[in-house]
Amino acid sequence: MKKLLLYSFILTLVFSCSLDNDSDEYNGYFDFVAIQSANFPDYFEFGKTYNITFDYLLPSTCHNYYDLYYVIDQSTRTIAVIAYVENGDNCEPLVDESLEGSFDFRVEEQAGTYTFKFWQGEDDNGEDIYITYEVQVQ
Repeated sequence: MKKLLLYSFILTLVFSCSLDNDSDEYNGYFDFVAIQSANFPDYFEFGKTYNITFDYLLPSTCHNYYDLYYVIDQSTRTIAVIAYVENGDNCEPLVDESLEGSFDFRVEEQAGTYTFKFWQGEDDNGEDIYITYEVQVQ
């Protein structure tokens, strides 16, 4: 009986899935958007968790916050906002409409400095530009 239910469930999944790639359901792409600034305490204390807030800009009405890119390399954190961009002709530019995001950061080092690099875009040569914050652990 259990095998029959399992086979029925699998068959239902197989026949209910669509392999149609021409669907407009996912008509877009992912892109990074610039982070303008971030707010940090003057120093960190070992073992505590801090809510770090940051401001970012979405360039158009077709850009929507999707996720946070967050990479750890020893005591350096590289952070960027990932947006889902819908393809379409009805996108309107957004000017100076700052949005706020946040993440929790737990201090796991007893001493030293944490470096946070927030992605701000690219320069004329295609090199990444970051705004950098350094916070000492006391």
